[in-house]
Amino acid sequence: MQNDCEQKRALDALVDESWEALLDRDPYIALAAGRKVAAFGCGDLAEAEAAAADARARRDRLDAIDVSGLDRTDRMTAAFLGNLLDTEIDAPQRWWTSFGIAPYSGLFLSMIPKMLFPPIDLADPDEAARYLRLAAGFSASVDALRERVEAQAGRGWRLPRPALPGARRALEGNASMAVAAVLLADDRTAGGETRAAVTAIVEERLKPAFGRLLAAIGPDYEAAAPEAAGLMHQPGGADAYRLWLRYHLGFDGDPADIHRTGLNEVAMLAAEMARVRSERFGHDGDEAAFHEQLRHDPKAMASSPEALEATYNRHLDRMKPVFARMFRKAPRARGVVKRLPLELEAGMTFGYYAAPPEDGADGIYYYSGNGIPDRMQMNAAALIFHELVPGHHVHLSRQQENAALPEIRRNLPISTAFNEGWAEYASGLGEEAGLFDDPYDYYGFLSHQRFVAQRLVVDTGLNALGWTLEEAHAYMSANTLEKPEQVTSDILRYATDLPGQALCYRWGCLKFRELRARAEAALGPKFDLADFHEAILDQGALPITVLEQSLDQWAAERLAAGK
Repeated sequence: MQNDCEQKRALDALVDESWEALLDRDPYIALAAGRKVAAFGCGDLAEAEAAAADARARRDRLDAIDVSGLDRTDRMTAAFLGNLLDTEIDAPQRWWTSFGIAPYSGLFLSMIPKMLFPPIDLADPDEAARYLRLAAGFSASVDALRERVEAQAGRGWRLPRPALPGARRALEGNASMAVAAVLLADDRTAGGETRAAVTAIVEERLKPAFGRLLAAIGPDYEAAAPEAAGLMHQPGGADAYRLWLRYHLGFDGDPADIHRTGLNEVAMLAAEMARVRSERFGHDGDEAAFHEQLRHDPKAMASSPEALEATYNRHLDRMKPVFARMFRKAPRARGVVKRLPLELEAGMTFGYYAAPPEDGADGIYYYSGNGIPDRMQMNAAALIFHELVPGHHVHLSRQQENAALPEIRRNLPISTAFNEGWAEYASGLGEEAGLFDDPYDYYGFLSHQRFVAQRLVVDTGLNALGWTLEEAHAYMSANTLEKPEQVTSDILRYATDLPGQALCYRWGCLKFRELRARAEAALGPKFDLADFHEAILDQGALPITVLEQSLDQWAAERLAAGK
């Protein structure tokens, strides 16, 4: 017993140390955790290498801790930390193989300043000094990103030409929003010296840094950039893609196997959609003709943002009794729907979920009201179940509220495959409960599933199997309801911006279904769905391989206890 207590103290100390190091290094995580950011890391290679070296040392210390006598939560904390440290060890490789100037991966350039600078109280001299340090540090990080782009180009890594126009537009927009976030509005309380110093940093350092970054991807860069998109066309790109698969999925996935799984999933869903078109809509023509018909069907559309919001809330109301049957405990935080601020709508087709920023606050799905009369909304039920209940809002809020978990596990969304896989799996519980009884909702659910399933095909096709952008565009267009411009945006996301990330939705969902079937087989008549969901949510987000361990141990404990 004494030795187990010592092992737990060693584990807790290492967990706390790793968390504090992460907070010191990553301002986004620190802000999301409600911490005050003292400094702004520049994000250069030396920083990535230092983080990797620290992670190796902590990994050795973790391996020396015997967790076999600890409870399941502590054992999962150790496995969680091990996965995190392994990921940090790979940080220098990801530094070389990630385009931080692409639209999605470059969002931090505007997101962090908007989170960081406005709340700082400039009437406090110490806080005003911190503001100036952070503004200077942020300017240096933009220059460090430019140096990274140049270093990557020196190794032959460049954004492909088709992605450059979008990258430049996104960079210009991020620069504008970042400058606006750092500059002091007239109504902000600040001393004259502070205001002048902020203005000087923006004019003399921040704006020129963004200008140099834009110039770095100018005509000379473009002339040497590849025409073909996908990591396989970059030097060493095949190995880099496998690295990113491991980062997002949590295991060493085989692109060819994932591709075949995607083809099978898309074919299965296409067959079911054809059946529904024939049996529920009386349409035996081709799919394209049916989808064109839907674009003129009021039942497939929303007449206004208010009407769409009412539809979301109607589906959430229908989910309430289902949730009570399938889950043991709801989060304390409410999950609500709100429209995006108008200034953000032009750049977002859908929206995003924001977890409660503090205890007592709401989790919010912000939806885009942009272009609603022209967009089909048949997937409204599937989407809101994914984003709020029982999807993202339930697992993220439960995790934040779970005092039994260490802070690092409450606040760090470590696994894309868990986060998006859970949300997709949870959305499917609506079908299991009969909530897609309306043929429009069911067809929208199927089309949404096929949308995320085709990513398994297109992402691997572009990055590992030699697909051209034209082939990817044709396949995605044939297997989604998206318009051509949205298809173009998505395939560039897969090929140049976040390779491997989009696989997590369907692949993660399939893993949750597989783990449920495994638990049902192990427990037989003792299996209870609500208890299974509690076993998942009670541990928070875990890398999928760690989740497998957790659920296997949970099932073994239940069998041993005779429950």
